[in-house]
Amino acid sequence: MKKIKLILALIALTPLSILASAQNPLKVNEKSLPIPVHASQTVQHTLTVLPAPLNSESVKAITIPSTDAEWEIHISKFNYPTEVQGRQAAKDLNVKYTVDKIDGVEVYTLTPFKISEKNANNLFLHIHGGAWIYGGGDALLREAAVIAYKLQMLVISVNYRKAPVHPAPAALNDIITVWNALINKRQAGSIMMGGTSAGGNLTTAATLRMKDLGMPMPAALFIGTPAADVLKKPDSRFVNDGIDALLGTWDGLIEASVEQYVGDLDPTSPYLSPIYGDFTGFPPSILVAGTRDLMLSDTVLLHRAIRDAGSHADLHVYEAHSHGFYMLPGKDRTNFYAEMNDFSDAYIERYDELAPTKKYINY
Repeated sequence: MKKIKLILALIALTPLSILASAQNPLKVNEKSLPIPVHASQTVQHTLTVLPAPLNSESVKAITIPSTDAEWEIHISKFNYPTEVQGRQAAKDLNVKYTVDKIDGVEVYTLTPFKISEKNANNLFLHIHGGAWIYGGGDALLREAAVIAYKLQMLVISVNYRKAPVHPAPAALNDIITVWNALINKRQAGSIMMGGTSAGGNLTTAATLRMKDLGMPMPAALFIGTPAADVLKKPDSRFVNDGIDALLGTWDGLIEASVEQYVGDLDPTSPYLSPIYGDFTGFPPSILVAGTRDLMLSDTVLLHRAIRDAGSHADLHVYEAHSHGFYMLPGKDRTNFYAEMNDFSDAYIERYDELAPTKKYINY
């Protein structure tokens, strides 16, 4: 009997010893990653042709802009090819777009060739990604046009103000301004909101802000591989460092972009790092990431936080996907947007005519 008690005591103490020895960072030996055979053909091909991703060591060779003028040049060069891709995506998918303003905030209005009967009075409010500094202008069409085409729904994409010229909370304020105007014209229950990366971060943060302001929230959310924490804390920022074929590493440009965006504000504010928010009463949310995604942990953390608060959340994780790979043309993109379409069908309310939710002017 004494021997059994001793064994049980040792078993109980084992996790403590593991925890005690795990206070120092785990060292992982260098290893090779083969092309994953169970990934889609698109992903396998992409991983074959892309150069080796940056990691925390190789990124040190990159010069980070140090002045507003240098940032402006850098952002312009970065955005140019994505703007071309955005216009081409809209053309290829036969999605028409106009550039408008809603209460002083620039927005893109995208109309697909066909709007389904069920979505005749529904709207997708798109929040573009780009590390809070890139991805604006015609570049936002890359994702927004696909959403309009796949969901057969009118899309309004917010070309919010961006750092470094306009640090936080400018982007969040622009989204809330547009939201306030929209719910003065249509039911909040007829609107789904979402975006990828920084767009997923801002989608989540803006919804938390709406909740705190007592505003009605969207019927459903799409939260694509979001930055749940603007600091380098989630596990996959370390595990997938040098593995994510799109982002490579959090160090360097992304970290510098965060600094430009956050400025002097508290990075643990839920409006910057939504993982610290209260998700009670949060809208139903569909989340997506990949096994090689630098922000896989962020996505997992938000999914769990939403569910733990009693709200509904679906999580989709794709084999060998790096950051945002579900936007690549192919089987996985078709699959995920079918999932999003089903999700919107389940939670967006149908209205025979447009009608305001309620006037929310003094936010």
